[in-house]
Amino acid sequence: MKYSNYLLVVALFVGLAGCKKDSVTLSPLASLNIVNASVNLGTVKVNFTGLKGLYSSISTTVAYGANTAYGANAGVTVPVTIVPADTTQTAFSGNFSFVTGGIYSFYLAGQSTAVDTILVKENIPSYTDSSCGVRFINLSYNSSPVVVTLASSITTNEFSSTPYKQMSGFKKYPALVANGTYAFTVRDASTNALIASYTLTTPRFFNCTLALKGMIGGTGTSAIGVMRVNNY
Repeated sequence: MKYSNYLLVVALFVGLAGCKKDSVTLSPLASLNIVNASVNLGTVKVNFTGLKGLYSSISTTVAYGANTAYGANAGVTVPVTIVPADTTQTAFSGNFSFVTGGIYSFYLAGQSTAVDTILVKENIPSYTDSSCGVRFINLSYNSSPVVVTLASSITTNEFSSTPYKQMSGFKKYPALVANGTYAFTVRDASTNALIASYTLTTPRFFNCTLALKGMIGGTGTSAIGVMRVNNY
């Protein structure tokens, strides 16, 4: 062996022997989907304190009528504050505790002066055929109980009477080429009067939530309507 090569081998050996062996600790995680349907609240910013918090590769804000998915530390207390992006008002402040691998949804409802919240620990179904899952939640704070039908059959309820802050289970729908869309209508449970409508483009192989947002009698951004939340 050449002397120069020998020195190289010795130097490499010494270098490896001198390296400190570090252990890597992985934090268990959960998933949290924050849905903003609080009337007149506008875009909100999600804040956490300390090292035990929420992380999103998409955004740290959630616009009205939209949702943002976060990764969250599990097995610890996670302090969270949600504030409107353009004010110092606090919309929500509290602590979460998530189980490892858990999937959660956190809904902001009500209105800017009285924000209501709903935390759901999810049990998302899966599909191996050409199907999808749809569920419904009523987030319109001043609405009466509502029913959901298909526009082609308004006398048959797809989702039965649902009051404010209540949610249905997932219902399985065919998602073949022939079932590319479903036209849903939201109606007053007592009078059957039309409140809102939404045409869903079939989300094949996964799930979504249709949420009634806005307020009865509202206009502009507070007008009654339906938003889609992907649950996968």
